[in-house]
Amino acid sequence: MSEIVFILGAGASKDCGAPLMNDFLDTASRLLGTNQVPGKNDDFKRVFRAIASMQAVHSKSQLDLNNIESIFTALEIANALGKLPGFNKAEIPQVIASLKELIVVTLEQTIDFPTRKNRILAPSSYSNFSELLLYLSKDANPAIVPAIVSFNYDIALDVAMYRAGLGPIYGFGPSVQAHYQVPLLKLHGSLNWAVRKSSGAVEPLTIQQYFSKYSYNGFEEQGTCKMPVGSQLQEYYSKHTDVEVNPEPVIVPPAWNKADYHQTLASIWSDTAKHLEEAEYIFIIGYSLPETDAFFRLLYGLGTVGETLLKKVVVYNPDQSGVTESRFKDMLGPGALARFEYKPMVFSEAIGDIRNFFPGRT
Repeated sequence: MSEIVFILGAGASKDCGAPLMNDFLDTASRLLGTNQVPGKNDDFKRVFRAIASMQAVHSKSQLDLNNIESIFTALEIANALGKLPGFNKAEIPQVIASLKELIVVTLEQTIDFPTRKNRILAPSSYSNFSELLLYLSKDANPAIVPAIVSFNYDIALDVAMYRAGLGPIYGFGPSVQAHYQVPLLKLHGSLNWAVRKSSGAVEPLTIQQYFSKYSYNGFEEQGTCKMPVGSQLQEYYSKHTDVEVNPEPVIVPPAWNKADYHQTLASIWSDTAKHLEEAEYIFIIGYSLPETDAFFRLLYGLGTVGETLLKKVVVYNPDQSGVTESRFKDMLGPGALARFEYKPMVFSEAIGDIRNFFPGRT
């Protein structure tokens, strides 16, 4: 297990262009309105029609129709109840599938990957973060192999870790050749994780495998490109393997009941708990601990039960209102509170600050 655990929220991926949860639907609407979602128009329109239909619910109760987490949760509950205004029971699963397509395509269209001729690189913040991971694994005194827990679906960090020779190691799927085996535990799924039709098991398409079949043919010395891994999952497996997979990647709702996904992601959640139990340092970056996320509160609470003495819990978040800081203080127990620090920094600023905790070899 790892002595250092990083927990990354949407604020980390914001640095490379991904929208925050409150901005996600507005961004998706803009992409639809500017014809940047070819082949997915019907999915986007279906989701926005469902949101419009929930206005009737909103008139009788409070429901945040601007936050994609709230919409995802509402649709999951609607599916369990078999009731969504304007849709019959049989149509609700298709609305959820369309929402997953919207998430996939929106992330693919908003994140730019730097290129150097025909080589695809990682966005700068994640590239710098991977350099920090490499430093901790190789040059810190003593050297420490960290673990990363991520709430994000995108693959920007995956690419950065691959380019740095750090895997990533997902906890299942094919083994990856890496200089340093660094776990990347994605609690809510990932754009490059497929689901086998035969068993329902997760089948990660590693960045190494993806680059072996897909490449960028650029002519400029430096530029940018998109990486539509999620949209190409089914194509990859049908063309290059004998594995049949579902059309959409593993995309799990950020809140409410994750019981339906237990079989799929139980090993990831279990590994996360083990890393938290043995962590001496926990760095939480770009995550605001929303009130609705009871899952993470319980995962953190149960996972950190153990004999390891925490040396530091640091939350990095640009919110200076005191709200996010108060949420974490309310969640942490007395032992963790004594080691707690809140720093109003964005992801790129946090990287250098964290490095100062771990001196290098002299």
